[in-house]
Amino acid sequence: MFVLSPDLTTLTDEVALPHIYPNNGPGTKLCLWWPKQREWVPQMKLVDTYIAWTSEWLWHFENWLTTGVWAGGGEHPQLRKKRWA
Repeated sequence: MFVLSPDLTTLTDEVALPHIYPNNGPGTKLCLWWPKQREWVPQMKLVDTYIAWTSEWLWHFENWLTTGVWAGGGEHPQLRKKRWA
């Protein structure tokens, strides 16, 4: 899920956002579920998963803007750096 507007980085005064995936394109790519745990499969309804999870993420984001603490839980694995031969 991507948030295209408003620019979330602008809202944070350029502070690194918590719980997102790197994205070279437009918008902010939200980290909503962990693929390795198969928390989402295509048979699930978007209204019960992606839409609900996005709403919850945005609530935690607004709380984080106020408190500076990400209370949304979850786990975000470290990204592996590409090794060039």
